[in-house]
Amino acid sequence: MNFDLPEELQDIRRLARDFAENEVKPGVDADDKAHRFRRDLVSKMGELGFLGCVIPEEYGGNGLGYMALAILAEEIARVHSSLRLVFAANTLGPAITIWRHGSEELKQKYLPGLCSGELLGCFAMTEPDAGSDVAAMKTKAILDGDSYVLNGSKMWISYAPVADVGLVYAYTDPTQRVKGMSAFIVDMKSPGIIVEEIKEKLGNWASPTGSITFENCRVPKENLLGKEGQGFAICMQQLDNTRLASAA
Repeated sequence: MNFDLPEELQDIRRLARDFAENEVKPGVDADDKAHRFRRDLVSKMGELGFLGCVIPEEYGGNGLGYMALAILAEEIARVHSSLRLVFAANTLGPAITIWRHGSEELKQKYLPGLCSGELLGCFAMTEPDAGSDVAAMKTKAILDGDSYVLNGSKMWISYAPVADVGLVYAYTDPTQRVKGMSAFIVDMKSPGIIVEEIKEKLGNWASPTGSITFENCRVPKENLLGKEGQGFAICMQQLDNTRLASAA
């Protein structure tokens, strides 16, 4: 059995290693000490196609696949762990989830920017009292006319302080437990969203983490991913994807 990488993937590895060594590595120590997130580096990664591996070309990606993404995550993390979080938080968070479960309108609206780095995404499931037990979350999204009213809190969310787009999980019917959970795409600049950065961490200092509070935040009903009640299944599928980036 031949375990050698195809030439295309070897080229990707060389490109990623060169980028990591020449663009990322020189500033690692200073960025960590300053707790400084380098949006400019994320933009360059988008320009190089690093953020669109699992998204088709028609939506701004390049369709190179999961192996390419794993290689990219390895090469970036080898130099700076903080920066590799973009693959989990952005690409394998809202981007791939919109592609799989979003309407055509949501795909056209958000995917090109998430692939290019013009937009930055995060996903919000963890809460102060709901970590590994996702079903214990308290956040609710109640339909009111042409929008859902989102109320609740999320905690320890990677990229929360800098994200433009959030993949948010909430209960649309709390009486149904996991069958009452739904998934939404949220404009993180919407009224009713309060984000606070969490600065005391043990590592990944150059990757901002924060809490998110939703206070009567209105989300257009068109921003529902899939159907009401499908959020838990979407969440588990999305976590399977983010584990790839974490393992790499």
